[in-house]
Amino acid sequence: MQIQNKWNRAMIDLVFPRRCPICDEVMPYGAKGICGKHELLPYVTEPTCMKCGKSLDDEELEYCADCRTHTRSFERAYPVFRYVEPVASSVLAIKYHNKREYVEYYGSLVAERIRKAGLAERLQIILPVPVHRSKLRKRGYNQAELLADVVGRRLDIPVDNGHLLRVSDTTPQKELSPLERANNIKQALEVRALPAEWKTVLLIDDIYTTGATVQACTEALQEAGVEQVYVGVICIGEGR
Repeated sequence: MQIQNKWNRAMIDLVFPRRCPICDEVMPYGAKGICGKHELLPYVTEPTCMKCGKSLDDEELEYCADCRTHTRSFERAYPVFRYVEPVASSVLAIKYHNKREYVEYYGSLVAERIRKAGLAERLQIILPVPVHRSKLRKRGYNQAELLADVVGRRLDIPVDNGHLLRVSDTTPQKELSPLERANNIKQALEVRALPAEWKTVLLIDDIYTTGATVQACTEALQEAGVEQVYVGVICIGEGR
């Protein structure tokens, strides 16, 4: 079976060659990751905010201005990249241009970030940030679910898509104030009865901007009995 799977993968690579997730250039046969053109990518570097994981300019600070100002009920977020080019366009291409093949690369990096943080052994479940079914029909997939599946496979942790749900569509977040964003999202969420053993969960999304989405999800999960929520994302906005 393993030999057959390798053969199938090889045939797929020949017919549909892998492309670099950053620039979409065709990769050499058998190559993984990204092409050699991208030596310097905008990784999040220390010092970082002890809550959202954003890079800080001042190593004396523990939290960024956003996390000092707004409520953060999740334990900590672990972003891999800053939300700047060339990663920003690549991640948006997953969501809006059907570049689902990029998810494997980014998911492997998020998984490694979580593993290095020492969280993998503490997690009972991975939950993707949900999208409303109208967006799911239009797009055909939820990029957070695809990302969560890769992270779960890499860390050998189960992924669940059936308990944290978005039951109503929402106004685009960019049109709202921070407070309106939080209320907008929370009212759209529903958490179905969770298994009692789900006390520490990993919430997965592609982009952390204001933090309103993961905060709303965290509050909903904690009201349903979850004790600790950690967050894994591909990239995080610069913010303040």
